[in-house]
Amino acid sequence: MRAALRASGLRAYWQRQYPWLREPGALAAAEAHVLGTLATLPAPYRAGYATALRLLPLAFRVAARRSLRGASAEEGRRGMRSVAALPGFAEIVRASTALALLGALDGRADEEERGGAHAHR
Repeated sequence: MRAALRASGLRAYWQRQYPWLREPGALAAAEAHVLGTLATLPAPYRAGYATALRLLPLAFRVAARRSLRGASAEEGRRGMRSVAALPGFAEIVRASTALALLGALDGRADEEERGGAHAHR
């Protein structure tokens, strides 16, 4: 599933949309949360989700007429609105992004509890 998530281009999309996900720890926590949640799905659902993730760059290229990885933040937003019109992709992008943001926030909270670099004293 990790390979499918990385092939999807979502990590680059998230980093452009949410600048604090450019921090390696935040992105790692985001990815871990997405992967951990997807691991709980029944095998057929995981396989379908992985397939949709792998098809996302193609769907984006068809809908937006450009590469997801090379799209600016604004181009990414416009392109994802176009992708949302394709069956199933809106749910994949929305769910994956929500899981990623939750994971990054949880990771940040864990770091603060441990007294990490972002801790509020």
